[in-house]
Amino acid sequence: METVFELFGLSGYQLGLASTIGTLILFCAMLLLAKQRTVKPASVCVLTIFGMIFGIVGARLLYCLVNLSTFTETYENLWLTLRFFDGGLSMAGMLLGLFAAVAIVAAVTGEAAGEVSDLLFVPLGLLLCALYLGQQGSELGVGKIVEQGAMTDALPWLFLCERMGVNVEYRMMVSLYQAIASLAIAVVMIAIYLRNRRSPGYRSGEMALVSLAVYGAAQVVLESLRDDGHMLIIFLRVGQIVAALLPIVATVVFAGRYVKQKGKGGLPVVLSCAAIVIFIAGIVLLEFSLDGRLSWGTASEARDYAIMVVLCAVMAAVPCFLYRAVLKQRKASEQAAQ
Repeated sequence: METVFELFGLSGYQLGLASTIGTLILFCAMLLLAKQRTVKPASVCVLTIFGMIFGIVGARLLYCLVNLSTFTETYENLWLTLRFFDGGLSMAGMLLGLFAAVAIVAAVTGEAAGEVSDLLFVPLGLLLCALYLGQQGSELGVGKIVEQGAMTDALPWLFLCERMGVNVEYRMMVSLYQAIASLAIAVVMIAIYLRNRRSPGYRSGEMALVSLAVYGAAQVVLESLRDDGHMLIIFLRVGQIVAALLPIVATVVFAGRYVKQKGKGGLPVVLSCAAIVIFIAGIVLLEFSLDGRLSWGTASEARDYAIMVVLCAVMAAVPCFLYRAVLKQRKASEQAAQ
């Protein structure tokens, strides 16, 4: 990892600097959103502190669990798991740690858990964008090799160019793609949150679910493009598995609320369940195909990734449509009650 600066004999790193900047940006965004929901600024400060603590603990814990054999067999020193400042963190673990932080902060501050979730997860892409940009210059976020062509010539900044004598190798800069996607999702979700916060039928916490669902669906594809060997279980990426769970959980929650309000399932719920099954089966089969463990016709990464993009787009859309249906039902119920 590249050194950025030296201060009092300590080395500052690009990822650490990016994490600090991203946290400050996220903190400011949460303060602004808190004013829209009458959440106390002190609660935002507590959320930021607990988020940093549990985010780091979760990121380190998941990394160590996945790579436990490295510490017990290679290093033969389990105490090294505590040296989180030496590197070895998981973005998926950070996300899991943030879930714990939300629950604890809601209990400590007395704020509604849904409000705390919205404040953190709707603009979370701002922090994620900074973290992914911080991976630039490190071994993380490096993607698969692509052939030189019109895309590499027209948009060279999207690729990492490595020269080995007369040969030139182009690799996808996946961390950059993830940063762009995270920023775009955050901007869109913040805009929707500000527009919907006073809409009839709005319930706190639901925009957090929508944001996580869209982010997770996007990361399923982007994580698959990576080729850095980070956080792997056989050939599946832990980050990809956690990301895939986000839209699935959101779909189940919204489907349950749809059934509860309408009193029956209906076609939307049936289609949602079918989408989950197809999504899970499709992603697993495509990963087997991309890894060369499954063949169906002529091998084609372009074909497999095109199908994966479609599956993930559908899986991102399903909870969004269910959420809209739930809002519509609540609005009709409230109008009928009046």
